[in-house]
Amino acid sequence: MKKLVCLAFAVLFCVSAFYAQEGTSEPVDSETSVVYAEDVIEEKTSHSLDWILSFAPAFLLNTGDVKKTAPSPVVYPFSLGVVFPAETFVSFQPRLSIFTNYFLWYDGDAYPAEIENRTATAFCFLLDFPAVFRYEPSARHLLEGGAGVSFLCRFAKISNGVSGSDEGYSGSASGDVDEINKWFWKDANFLFFMLSASYLFTFSGKIKAGPEFRCYFPCGSLFNGNGMNNAMFAAGVKLRF
Repeated sequence: MKKLVCLAFAVLFCVSAFYAQEGTSEPVDSETSVVYAEDVIEEKTSHSLDWILSFAPAFLLNTGDVKKTAPSPVVYPFSLGVVFPAETFVSFQPRLSIFTNYFLWYDGDAYPAEIENRTATAFCFLLDFPAVFRYEPSARHLLEGGAGVSFLCRFAKISNGVSGSDEGYSGSASGDVDEINKWFWKDANFLFFMLSASYLFTFSGKIKAGPEFRCYFPCGSLFNGNGMNNAMFAAGVKLRF
């Protein structure tokens, strides 16, 4: 009988010890699960948005009289943007590009100007709002194609070395600058339809880089019968991280 009681106590002790061990291990498993879940959420959240840096010299088409205006100039914008969501088939990739250019006023329009014939210096802020489609043939190669609208926000000031009282097409240089600023916002001269294409190679993690091409079709000129005047074509390097 004593042996049976001792055996029963031994069994109870072992069972209680076993469940006690199980009970103490559960919080660890729960904590581990919570930490893992937080890591997964953080990883997905951080990877839902990528940044874009790009440098793409742009050719600005000028169809005006080259005897009075500049040949089609090349400008050098620097760009910053985001990709959201980062890993979906279609993403939204807004971007801001900043550059400057010289202008003159001639025959009712603002035209690019050479430095020796300039009247105004324009500060240009190009805002792109494209929807971008992705195709990933392999883990390291990414092809992107996009389309959207762009807004070219510009304001001009009289250039260094030019006096407001100097002769201008409107009567004075300061008058020309006023006309140029009005023209920037007239007849949809600020509105463009854009197309883009890029190839990106994945170097490590989220870091991707490669060539990019963008073209901008001037809605104002097309609506007013001036064809592709003021169209822009940019080619350069895109970094995504």
